[in-house]
Amino acid sequence: MTERTPITDDPVILAPEREQRPNVFDGAPCPFCPGAEDQTPPEIARDGEPWRIRVFANRYPPTEHAEVIVESAKHRDAFDDLSADHATRIVEMYFERYRALGPNYVSIFKNHGRLAGASIPHLHSQLVGTAFIPLRPSREGETFACAARCPLCNLSEHPLIAETEHYRWIAPRGSRLAYQQWIVPKSHENDLDEPRELASLLQSSVRAMRGISDSLNWAFITFPHQARGHWYVELFPRIAMIAGYELGTGTFINTVDPIDAAKTLSGANTEGPPRKRSIR
Repeated sequence: MTERTPITDDPVILAPEREQRPNVFDGAPCPFCPGAEDQTPPEIARDGEPWRIRVFANRYPPTEHAEVIVESAKHRDAFDDLSADHATRIVEMYFERYRALGPNYVSIFKNHGRLAGASIPHLHSQLVGTAFIPLRPSREGETFACAARCPLCNLSEHPLIAETEHYRWIAPRGSRLAYQQWIVPKSHENDLDEPRELASLLQSSVRAMRGISDSLNWAFITFPHQARGHWYVELFPRIAMIAGYELGTGTFINTVDPIDAAKTLSGANTEGPPRKRSIR
């Protein structure tokens, strides 16, 4: 159910039934492991036999159009543990389910770890469709529509972490959170394109972030209703809670310079297996 805030009339999704979600971190059995398939809604799609990827409707949906993509049959896998082919197939599945859930606005996101808001540690991502365009893509879409030139087509002033033929992986200068990153297509597209290179960069980012925290988020920011938009993926490790100043003002305090963040994230991909660092 959607309500509206009293002053600005912004949409708010009310989903009290989500309080019933099992918390595997607190000892509940994992419903995403092989053998527990009857603990999830009927399967929508899968890859492999036996399966290595499963898609099903969210049992505790925030909206009518909500799906879960379980990304590995192994409970302890991390995204960067997967083979390149497996990771690519996951991103292709994102694209397929994203298009199947249209014409709603569809958000693709990952919550991994307690600090990131996950209740189940088993590797997975989610898709949530809404009849309205959420605040962020709506506001950014309006900016793209009014801009004389696309602000994401020239990223030379932002610290570069890595790049491929089709993507740039950057630490944006105006990062709201520590070690925030964007993976931005080089071509100006308002909607999803080219999964293989994207999967490789997502794996590199996860490998780097796991050296900082065992909790992380990513979100795909797309503009299907704004032809002048330029889609991208935002990622960040979770090392702190969003607190009173941020919640009260909408302005974020970032304690890590994006230049230093880019160096740390880039270096993590050349130093071998990830190792969690203590953040003080």
